[in-house]
Amino acid sequence: MLSKDSGLMFPKEKRKKRKKLHKESILKTGKGTCYLCARLNNDYRYKYTEEHHVLFGSGLRSTSEAEGLKVDLCLDHHRIGPEAVHNSRETRELLCGIAQEEYEKTHTHMEWMQISKKNYL
Repeated sequence: MLSKDSGLMFPKEKRKKRKKLHKESILKTGKGTCYLCARLNNDYRYKYTEEHHVLFGSGLRSTSEAEGLKVDLCLDHHRIGPEAVHNSRETRELLCGIAQEEYEKTHTHMEWMQISKKNYL
């Protein structure tokens, strides 16, 4: 006997894709406000921003997403400028240190070490 909908005798069940729940960032700034501009230069002006995962590479991006370790950064602080987190180890480690401080307000140092594998403080 054929199914009316698919024309197949044994139609495949439709599977729903599981959506991952992403936490809100623990490093607070509004969309369009660069976290580093606001923190370092007290500049809260609206500008184009991109989401940056504080922990990245080697599977850490999904951990960063799950733990809320992400910030909005302007292009100069994200990818393009000499002090961008993807161009400057010093800036990247500064941001990681800030993230670690915030994370350890609600978690233990041991939990931080389990997810990041490095102490930035």
